[in-house]
Amino acid sequence: MTLKSNPTDKPILVLKFGGTSVGKFVQNICSQIIPDLLNTHRVIVVCSARSTDVKTKGTTTRLVKAADTVLGESAGSHQQIVRDILDDHLEATEMNIKDEDIKRELSQSLTEVCRRLQVFLEAAEVINEVSPKSKDVIVGTGEKLACEYVAAVLKDQGVDATYVNMEKAVDRHFDASHLDQTFYDYLSQRFATIVNACGSSVPVVTGYFGPCPGSILYSIGRGYTDLTAALIAVGVGAQELQVWKEVDGIFTADPRKVPTARLLKIITPEEAA
Repeated sequence: MTLKSNPTDKPILVLKFGGTSVGKFVQNICSQIIPDLLNTHRVIVVCSARSTDVKTKGTTTRLVKAADTVLGESAGSHQQIVRDILDDHLEATEMNIKDEDIKRELSQSLTEVCRRLQVFLEAAEVINEVSPKSKDVIVGTGEKLACEYVAAVLKDQGVDATYVNMEKAVDRHFDASHLDQTFYDYLSQRFATIVNACGSSVPVVTGYFGPCPGSILYSIGRGYTDLTAALIAVGVGAQELQVWKEVDGIFTADPRKVPTARLLKIITPEEAA
């Protein structure tokens, strides 16, 4: 089967998909949205860790809990958390990938990622310490799983896609107390170099970019995937950055909690912030 390639001579579009979108609408993303956009754009994809409508059941939330249990009274419970995360991803693989070779290769890779995470958590339990950077590694695993999964589903749908793990992207030293514009300029150019190396394949990129001065969760926060997508867009000179969500737009309140919430037709950047 000839895979649909990523054009190198068209305007660049960076698509960032949130965790709930990846968790609930991966078929729409991989069989409709991305293939259609490849007709008019060069596409770069950035994904958050898989999630559901219930935030407490999302991969990132569960990984944070796994990190916390290492130092808690319920030592060893992190093993079940990791098993549950793996089972969820294997179940999604079974449901959304038809090609047996792609399915088998992805299942093996996901299992290996979770095995390494389990070893990492057990080591942290032995030394009774989870440093900020260790917590980054634990939480960043969710995006590795999600991006490998999305890249595999794209291949299954006939799109040439490459999983891009950014965890070793930062190859220079920066002072954690002085993360100024120089740091972000460096990141945007470094990210651009990495994704451009994918050539005519669609990069599916982790928002997690490895050890960050001062810890990525502490210095940037859990919204770092949006930052990564924005820095990639700047670095490659994208025509547009699109942040895809599972809702129709910005509402007057959370529609899951307030049934009467209304969709806003227009909103200023200041109001959105």
